[in-house]
Amino acid sequence: MAKKSVLKMEVRRARRQDIATLVEMRVALLEEVGNVRSKTDAKDLMGAIRRYFHRELPAGGYVGFIGWAEGQAVACGGLAFYARPPYKGNTSGKEAYLMGMYTAVDWRGQGLGRRMLRKILAFAKARRVGRVWLHAEPRAMSLYDRAGFRANDSYRELTW
Repeated sequence: MAKKSVLKMEVRRARRQDIATLVEMRVALLEEVGNVRSKTDAKDLMGAIRRYFHRELPAGGYVGFIGWAEGQAVACGGLAFYARPPYKGNTSGKEAYLMGMYTAVDWRGQGLGRRMLRKILAFAKARRVGRVWLHAEPRAMSLYDRAGFRANDSYRELTW
């Protein structure tokens, strides 16, 4: 399919009726990065993702955004919110994890991710979030670098 030329993409905050779209786009992202390897994986994950959005979206623990062009969802992203004790550089203690940034394959290369990121970061600033952090695929790093994110290799995790 040829690349589309997007003159306008409406980015709006996701609502409860957008959950199916958020789930679909999140699974597409996870498939693309190799986190979903089979139809069974996708089916199991879809239920868990749907439950997460049904719980966190209305409660405000997750705020999602969807980009619409030509009547279809073409991009998404969101913030999962955390509160930590205040620290130097973030006296509010408010943090957000930027997650699920995804642009549909046929719509890439047109600046939609940049528009989505701008909208999401403006929302975080308006909420007085002191720190936004993320994990990103190497091919997406330039998007975040241009937005002012800095590399930090101090993350470690423990999973069960």
